[in-house]
Amino acid sequence: MKISVIGAGPAGLSLAWFLKGTRHEVTVYEGLNDVGLKPCAWGLISGIENLIPISKEAIISEIKGFRIYLDDKLVHDIRTSNKLGYIINKPVFLKSLAEKIEVKFNTKVVEKNGQYFTTEGEKITDDYIIYANGHYSLPKDTTIPAIQYITDYQIDKEIVEFYFYSDLLGYAWVFPDEKGSKIGIGGWADVSFLKERVKKILKGKVLTFHGARVSDYGVLEERLNGKYIGEALGTVFPLTGEGIRPSILSAKILADSILNGKKFEKEFKKSKLYWAIQMQAKVVHGVKKGYMSLKGLSRIMTKSDPNLVLKVAIGDFDLTDAIKLFGRMII
Repeated sequence: MKISVIGAGPAGLSLAWFLKGTRHEVTVYEGLNDVGLKPCAWGLISGIENLIPISKEAIISEIKGFRIYLDDKLVHDIRTSNKLGYIINKPVFLKSLAEKIEVKFNTKVVEKNGQYFTTEGEKITDDYIIYANGHYSLPKDTTIPAIQYITDYQIDKEIVEFYFYSDLLGYAWVFPDEKGSKIGIGGWADVSFLKERVKKILKGKVLTFHGARVSDYGVLEERLNGKYIGEALGTVFPLTGEGIRPSILSAKILADSILNGKKFEKEFKKSKLYWAIQMQAKVVHGVKKGYMSLKGLSRIMTKSDPNLVLKVAIGDFDLTDAIKLFGRMII
C-alpha cells in the first residue's frame, strides 16, 4: 500500500519510520523547507527512546529535577537521581528521522473535491492519505496561544521550572537551552496578557521570540478515522501542552493498526494515551465551564504530592490517581 503523510513533524516522520522496511511505501510531504520549525520547549519524557532513535547529538541535557511555583512563590524543589526525561534539539532529532525516509520539502498538499494535489499540480494517487499537519488543521477554539523567549540566561541544565497562577488556566516555564534558557508561557488568555505575565520571570538577553497555538481540547473524536495523527488529532496533553511524545505514540498506534489490519479507532481508544488525554481534557473543560475553580486547580497542581502531580502530568496515571488529585469532578 502506498501512503502519503501530510506534515513532517514528530507524528508524520515517526509514522514513516515505524512503517519503514514493511510492505508499505510512505512519502511525507512538508510545506516548509525544513523540520522542527514550530516553536516548543523541546521537552521529552523518558521512555520514548525505546520506540524511536534519539541521537546523542539531539540531546541537550537530561532532566533530573523540577521546581514548581504558585503565583511566583516556590512550593516544590525536587531533584532525583533518576532521569525524568530530556531536553532535545527538536530540529536535529527530526532531521535524523527525515534522512532515513522519503520526505518532499517545500511541497504543500491541498484537497479538491476529495482528490489531493501538490501545489505544483501533481495529483497524489496513493491508497491512503494521513494528516499529520499539527495545529494548522485544528479549529481555533480547540487551541490556546503560547509564546516563548530564547535567552542567554544560564540555568541548571538538569532542572525545569513550572510557574502556575491563580488567574491563568495554563502555566509558564523555564527550560534549559543550548544557548541559555527557553522562557515561555501558554494558556487560556490573550497574547498581551501572556506577555505581561511572563515578564516577571524573563531573564537574560532575549535572542529570539516566537509563538504558536497549541491544542488543549483533547482528542477530536470525529477524527478517529485513521486519517489523523499527532496534534491534528488532538494528541497533546491538555494540562501541560506536551506534544512531541504523544504525537509519536499516536503514530505508533496507527502504524501497528495498519500492519496488523486492525481498526485505528478501536486500537487508539484502548490505549492509555487516549484515556489520559481525555481525562486531562475533562479537567480543563471543567475549569472553562466553571465546574471547578481555576484557583482550585492551581492549588491542586502545586500543593499536592509532587510525585502524583508528575504522574498525572505525563499521562502515566490511573483512575485512582485521578480521583486522589481531582476528586469526583473527573468521574
